Amino acid sequence: GGFESEEDLRTWVKGELVRQLHYFQQKRVREQITGILTESASWELPPALVKRQFRRELNRSVMELKSSGFGDEVIRAHENELKQNSARSTERALKEHFILEKIAEEEKIDAEPQDYDNEIALIAEQSDESPRRVRARLEKRGEMDSLRNQIIERKVIDLISANSIVTEVAF
Repeated sequence: GGFESEEDLRTWVKGELVRQLHYFQQKRVREQITGILTESASWELPPALVKRQFRRELNRSVMELKSSGFGDEVIRAHENELKQNSARSTERALKEHFILEKIAEEEKIDAEPQDYDNEIALIAEQSDESPRRVRARLEKRGEMDSLRNQIIERKVIDLISANSIVTEVAF
């Protein structure tokens, strides 16, 4: 693994576990918040929009997992899970997106250049690549819009969390 000592390995493992715990905590908070926000969202969505959005949602989820330090095997498993629940989860994600975008618009929340740099640096660190290479890959694949959505939605969730009463429970 390229570690010079047992302590280096332990430090790395602990860092990975902390990143993954943080990811699961953030995911759970997001699920709770968006569940409340979408509870009464009963409008129908055009099927073509749902299909197109499925690809975008899949890309966003993959980027989120990469920046949280998950390996390719876990990411592929998550992709497979998403594909199996595609229509239902995509409709829910679209409604979440529209609601979170509306909140971002009303609160004047946007992705700043530094936000992109930070996300790209995290992905680069986890994939052991240079930030320049990661940015180029994201731009080439047309994934910068997905990255923007991820940043904005996280900022909105953070705003809501900061203004909410949170009860912590054991993991």
